[in-house]
Amino acid sequence: MKMIWAVIRPEAVQPVIRALDSAGIKGMTRIHATGHGKERGIPTGEIGLTEIPKEILMITVADNDVAKAVMIIRTEAKSGSNDNSGGGIIGDGKIFVTYVEDTFAIRTAGRSERADNS
Repeated sequence: MKMIWAVIRPEAVQPVIRALDSAGIKGMTRIHATGHGKERGIPTGEIGLTEIPKEILMITVADNDVAKAVMIIRTEAKSGSNDNSGGGIIGDGKIFVTYVEDTFAIRTAGRSERADNS
């Protein structure tokens, strides 16, 4: 089981969620965040904005769904052309994939067997 952390632009969240849902990848946590990467903020005259609004989606998936989920996020969250020939702009986001060692359901006090943590 893997956890996908997608840090994306706020305007990309709904298209990403809809596409994941259509592909059968359901269940995620959405976190409102601020920060910056290589773009180092937005220059606005003498004072620059270094805390740019971002959204973080936390998605737990089975190992065999990782590639599909990552491709969907990359395609839907990229600014401009949605092909894989480049394009996009700095600040479109990052995707991190980590191992999930175990999960526990709070409601049932038991170990979760499914990747969607039902």
